Amino acid sequence: MQVMVELSHRARVPIYIPSNVAGTCCGTPFSSKGLTDAHKITINSAIERCWEWSEQGRLPIVIDTSPCTYGFRTAPGYLTEENQRRYDKMMLLDSIEFVHDTLLPKLHINSRSESVALHPVCSVTKLGLTPKLEAIAKACSGNVLVPLHAGCCAFAGDRGFLLPELTASATRLEAAEVKAKKPDACYSSSRTCEIGMTRAIGQIYRSYLYLLEKATR
Repeated sequence: MQVMVELSHRARVPIYIPSNVAGTCCGTPFSSKGLTDAHKITINSAIERCWEWSEQGRLPIVIDTSPCTYGFRTAPGYLTEENQRRYDKMMLLDSIEFVHDTLLPKLHINSRSESVALHPVCSVTKLGLTPKLEAIAKACSGNVLVPLHAGCCAFAGDRGFLLPELTASATRLEAAEVKAKKPDACYSSSRTCEIGMTRAIGQIYRSYLYLLEKATR
């Protein structure tokens, strides 16, 4: 979170982290397991908080983990009538959109990495944000690898903790491709997926925000 705040500060775009953000959940951990009632409770609670934080839709909400963005984007159908009206008046942005469209044009790139690899997580692919993620990386690096075999890492929120062999199987081809290229660093936009990819590649994956932070120091 602090990296996002720092980048926004450098771009002179004020953002703030709500003091009561802890415990707010988009409901994806429940919806992905078919726990519909728990999903409805959590996503409705999240929308109520976002309504307050956004000053009734005046400010956009930036979400720094892409699967959570997808959880918010697929909220209609699970919301109460009142929360659906609130949802329709709010702008919920993935950090990739916010960084690409708002911050990047206002930031000065001072150094570039030689080569990096990206892992576009499932939600980024579904949201059509891979081109913007790649564009951010290309601004910060001379060589950007989006593996041909990049796909679902199968971490699935918590499955990777319990069934690591599932992730190992799902990432086998992508891992081989990245290892062959030997990039300087590897990036993604979901912490759990980054854990899965780190295990698969043997090289640390972290948020693409760190790449941009390094390039704009």
